[in-house]
Amino acid sequence: MRKPKAEIFAILLAGFVSATGYAQNTDLIGDWDIVTHGFAIGGTTSHVDVTFEAQGDKVVAWVYDGPADVRVSGNEFAFDLHWATGWDTEHLSTFSGKINALGRLEGEVDHNGAIDFLGKPMKGGKFSGSRAVDRIVSDDLPPEPVDLQGVWRRAFGKGAIRKLDYAMTPQGQATIDSYLEMDNGNSRCGAMGVVMASGMPYPMEIINGEDYIVVMYGADYVRRIYLDGREFPDSATSSSLGFSSGEWQGQTLVVTTTHLNPAFMSTRGQPISASAYTIEHFFMDDKGYLHADMWLHDAKNYTRAPYLRRVLDRDFSPSVITKIGCDPYSFFRALHLEGQLDEFWDRSALRR
Repeated sequence: MRKPKAEIFAILLAGFVSATGYAQNTDLIGDWDIVTHGFAIGGTTSHVDVTFEAQGDKVVAWVYDGPADVRVSGNEFAFDLHWATGWDTEHLSTFSGKINALGRLEGEVDHNGAIDFLGKPMKGGKFSGSRAVDRIVSDDLPPEPVDLQGVWRRAFGKGAIRKLDYAMTPQGQATIDSYLEMDNGNSRCGAMGVVMASGMPYPMEIINGEDYIVVMYGADYVRRIYLDGREFPDSATSSSLGFSSGEWQGQTLVVTTTHLNPAFMSTRGQPISASAYTIEHFFMDDKGYLHADMWLHDAKNYTRAPYLRRVLDRDFSPSVITKIGCDPYSFFRALHLEGQLDEFWDRSALRR
């Protein structure tokens, strides 16, 4: 799954030859799904969605619709991925490969001397890639609802590598440049917002209602997706989870969420403005996995909507889902001990 059909970047390759001999690289242009080793604990696979586009006589690369440095020579290429682990350590890894005779990508990942959380050198791995197949999603398709009810958890080996860099506006980049962890409401037990919540390793439960479905992240972060076309009340206010309206387009539930409070995409400071909205596609693939892909549309902060891959596996024997305890005392106590409380109050204009 890549982008909504209306946003697919199309290029007509037939007869495309530039004065610089660019035609040797046209086979690379397009959307690719890369499966790789060397990122996840336990040796499982991870996924990287990369798009190669032509801009004049150059090739540019986008990973999850965030920019990536790329070098291309004939059928060979290399691109860099700036990413973070679950422990928030940052790394820059390089994918080097080629297009083989079967028209697939193949190559290896180099972590450029990075050290893992145990203090050992990170081992790279091989990767392979095939062209991404875009799902046809259109409001012209008659609704064919699919039962999504149940408890879902991250799908083993299907997850996305956590990309850090996106296509920022000056305002968005300025927020990142000035970001401190104390600015993030999630750090002091505040609401994390729908974008961050959808990517957390908590179980996600879907419950069917008559005119809406309920999505619960963890034990009690509750979201409703209305299916009957109702509108946001004039008397209501924005919130961390916003207002979600969904419709079935074929077997894909397309959800638009508006009226969001300002928030962050993650603990790395990528901002979400009050005028942002998200589009999600919920659908089941032929292997029984639930995809909950999300695009963040926020023209104040991003020049290209970040794409967030979400793939979940059904939990057929769920244990009790318990609340994760969070006490803001430890947050403020730590600021006090570090002499940072005054700075926290002074940064109130940046509070989200």
